[in-house]
Amino acid sequence: MTHASDPRLDDEKAPVIKRRYCVANALLLGFGALALTGCVVPQPRGGGLLSRVVEPTRQRGYWRYLPKGYSDAGESNGKRWPLVVSFHGMKPFDNARPQALEWQQEADRYGFIVVAPELRSPDVLSEFPVRSLHPEFVTDMTATMAILDHVFATTEADSSNVLATSWSSGGYMAHYALNTHPERFTCLVVRQSNFSASVLDAGAAVQSQYHPVLILNTQNDFKICREESAQAVQWYERLGYKNVAWVHIKNHGHERTPDIAASFFAQVAGAQPQSAPAVLVKRQAIAGNEDGLDFFSGKKSTFQRPPQPLTPRVATARSNRAVTPSRPPAGALARKPDYSRTQATMVSRPPTPERAPAIPALPALRERVNIIVSNLIGIQPLHVSFRADCPRNWLESADFLWELDGAVIANGANGHKTLNDPGNHLLSLLVVTSDGETHRAQRTLTVYASSVFQSAAAQSAAGQ
Repeated sequence: MTHASDPRLDDEKAPVIKRRYCVANALLLGFGALALTGCVVPQPRGGGLLSRVVEPTRQRGYWRYLPKGYSDAGESNGKRWPLVVSFHGMKPFDNARPQALEWQQEADRYGFIVVAPELRSPDVLSEFPVRSLHPEFVTDMTATMAILDHVFATTEADSSNVLATSWSSGGYMAHYALNTHPERFTCLVVRQSNFSASVLDAGAAVQSQYHPVLILNTQNDFKICREESAQAVQWYERLGYKNVAWVHIKNHGHERTPDIAASFFAQVAGAQPQSAPAVLVKRQAIAGNEDGLDFFSGKKSTFQRPPQPLTPRVATARSNRAVTPSRPPAGALARKPDYSRTQATMVSRPPTPERAPAIPALPALRERVNIIVSNLIGIQPLHVSFRADCPRNWLESADFLWELDGAVIANGANGHKTLNDPGNHLLSLLVVTSDGETHRAQRTLTVYASSVFQSAAAQSAAGQ
């Protein structure tokens, strides 16, 4: 009672209370649009089983989705299913259940089990932006590790293929998960997410340097998400991560994009889609690094792996000493040769009065616009991803027009198309720069009828 009536204590509390009130109101105003846009789950429901489960040791709930075709009765014949761990955004605008809902269609497409832990730290009244390892944040990670143990004990989830992913402020936890538990996660995809270096251990980064990382943003996302995502890219690149990709998607705002994360994880886990990615084909990248744009166009399918252990001792013929082979310079494995700058090599010969010195041939000029395509040849139906290989600043300023056999199919820097008709198809690109320059490129795509290969397979089987 004395404390409640002491005016000095009221004066001391007032600034703190006022700051919390202002922060809460600012968050409510700044994220209020999520109630009408971001928190909505537009993705269709799947054909599998969604259920809420409580992990017994920590009594923490989580939402689990078993994809279509999965059998809880142990009839999987030893098959293991890649696992998606999705960290939800700020409550009350997001929670674990919408994360499980948004992933259902992609889980069915690629055969993923999905888990969404119920977190306590991402809350409108909690610390934001996150700059400290407060108790709820640490407890959430402890509970997540217990949930993973429970999932592996009760399902056919593959512990060697686990994706850490997030949306919005769930990014704080997703980055922290890879940083502190690299042995539990295979890769990381953060979607329009937040980032804080303050909660990460830079010294532990070496343990996850080869983990694939995708940092995804949209053109009209919240400013803080764009800024902190840029900070994330800088952090991973500064610490020498080998497989960091980032992409900015055209037009979209703070919206759910599990389809892009699913496609990236499928490449890492080697999962094949059971149906065409209908949503992914509508996405357009307007910026990104080389790895990000290659992934988005379907070109990138491999990732750098840790180097093999060096042979500790190599005997020499001259002495009994052992020589340890030297390790290539740091970053040498990550650098790619730039063949476009290689000049023609000529045999030098002394000039004579009768003959002038030979002039080295100049390398052929590289076209300013080329087409990079995922598959030039395939069996129907052939799903093709393509992108314009052009100066980076054109991605936002130039106009792009794609045609397939004369019909317009896309108008961004990249796109996707499924070809069902056998035969040769001409993929054409027209680029008009902001100053009116026009550039064109073409590629021929070949599609074979599936019946031809089925017949050949049947004849081969009959011959055996």
